[in-house]
Amino acid sequence: MSEPAARLSVSVPSTLASAVRRRVGTRGLSGFVARAIAHELEREQLGEFLGELDRTVGPISPEALRKARRAWPRR
Repeated sequence: MSEPAARLSVSVPSTLASAVRRRVGTRGLSGFVARAIAHELEREQLGEFLGELDRTVGPISPEALRKARRAWPRR
């Protein structure tokens, strides 16, 4: 069972609104927006966690960062 929905009113640039409507149609808009909001909240939470790690254990050394980038190249 899904949780109850809340109505929101948002304003976005018309070009963005047109692009998302072309992508998902009017019936898929609510689900798309809900997933986008959840995704952005997760990204912000991750950023906060990484900031906390930097404060508690210090930043990643440049050498460790280079090794990680070599191990996981961009796709």
